[in-house]
Amino acid sequence: MILITGASGGLGDFLVSQLAKDHAVVGTYNTHKPAVQRDNVEYHQVDVSDSASVDRFATAVGSRLEHVVLVNLAGISIDGMGHKMDESTWDQVVDTNLKGSFLMSRAILPFMRKQAWGRIISVSSIVGQKGIPGTVAYSASKGGLFSLTRTLAAENATRGITVNALALGYFEVGMINVLKPEAQEQIRASIPMKRFGHPRNVELAIRFLVDADYVTGTVLNINGGLL
Repeated sequence: MILITGASGGLGDFLVSQLAKDHAVVGTYNTHKPAVQRDNVEYHQVDVSDSASVDRFATAVGSRLEHVVLVNLAGISIDGMGHKMDESTWDQVVDTNLKGSFLMSRAILPFMRKQAWGRIISVSSIVGQKGIPGTVAYSASKGGLFSLTRTLAAENATRGITVNALALGYFEVGMINVLKPEAQEQIRASIPMKRFGHPRNVELAIRFLVDADYVTGTVLNINGGLL
């Protein structure tokens, strides 16, 4: 079974549609219920930043969890300079992107450890690797995912559980679409491949990490050649 948080976003919806072709998929959403209901997919409303909401979800699906793959995809981005960002905005971004991945992992890991098999794949960003002005909360939250990944990987390395992260560049779907066309063109020009990525690349990376039992604690860059 594959659990995907943030399943109602552009990338999440694509991953659900493709992975559901050969896996049972459970997707979560918070404020926006997926418009399309898909075969072999069930959806749950979960606030990943709230431990009670996450625990209710884990209880609801726990009896059916077997060979679980957890994809921590839920995330938000609110731009702001460090000296201007208010605390509530910082908390909202970090609680969703970083704390949410921790809470989901904490809730599902006991099932994985009991079965001696599991995969955790957290979706991070190139923004967490570079200093990009105006992204202080988002970059901190995504950078934190790298450390969370390495620590959980070390803690569970002998239990048949791998923990890895994807550092995504800029893709045709998702947050890129909130930017103005001129900003999108500027980003596209900075990419060595001169194009945004197709979400199929993320799907293939997930499939690889599900099958690869000797890859853990790794950050896989998927960014078209950006350094």
